[in-house]
Amino acid sequence: MELSRRDFLQKLAVLGAGLAAPAVAWAVPAAPTGSGIARRAAPAAASGSPGVRFVNHGPGLGRRIAVTFDDGPTPGVTEKVLAALRERGLSATFFMIGERVSAAPSLAHRVREEGHEIGNHSYTHPQLGRLPAPQVLAQLERTQAAIEQATGFRPRWMRPPYGSFRPAQALLAAQEGLGVVLWSVDTRDWARPGAERIRETVLTQTRPGSIVLMHDLHLQTAEVLPSILDGLLERGFAFTTISGFLGSPQPA
Repeated sequence: MELSRRDFLQKLAVLGAGLAAPAVAWAVPAAPTGSGIARRAAPAAASGSPGVRFVNHGPGLGRRIAVTFDDGPTPGVTEKVLAALRERGLSATFFMIGERVSAAPSLAHRVREEGHEIGNHSYTHPQLGRLPAPQVLAQLERTQAAIEQATGFRPRWMRPPYGSFRPAQALLAAQEGLGVVLWSVDTRDWARPGAERIRETVLTQTRPGSIVLMHDLHLQTAEVLPSILDGLLERGFAFTTISGFLGSPQPA
């Protein structure tokens, strides 16, 4: 059974937050966006579970942050995101949908070739927390295979669509060698709130250790990204990938 936000907070108060706590996640029902990919979710607290890690924040040493993009690759948008990063010599992490990788393998390959990390974002973008184990595993396996075939890289981290992933599903991620990454700064750019709102959200909420969630899905995000990146650089933030931030998801 999935935890509500209220139940999660009550459980967290008892257990205490920390990487040694049991893996906990909750899902919030999706709201239609008109894009064909609905989303609305809240991130889970950083936690751990035997064989898998759930995280939504990294260490703030050196003012490091991780900028991440979901739902690509999207021809016509992902290229603009790559250009903004390349012009500034910055690295990011792209959590890709498997069927989109299969539809645009050369673009997925380009993301990897330009030095960015690629993560698993399921194959068809379902709410994994509502699916039985065999279907969840199939979603992860198909995406791992699609990304590896297109890029030669096998992801080490996954992000569940909508943040929907139950504690009991942690071992399914571990079977694929995956840790679970959520976020600490949600731009809600999927709702296309306007370039200035997206920029303001990132620049006012980002702190050392933040994991910033954006989407290489809509042009609005790609067009405001140069201003966002420049603003973060002016504030002295250092950019890294999720693996650069967190290392390997699997315990030594």
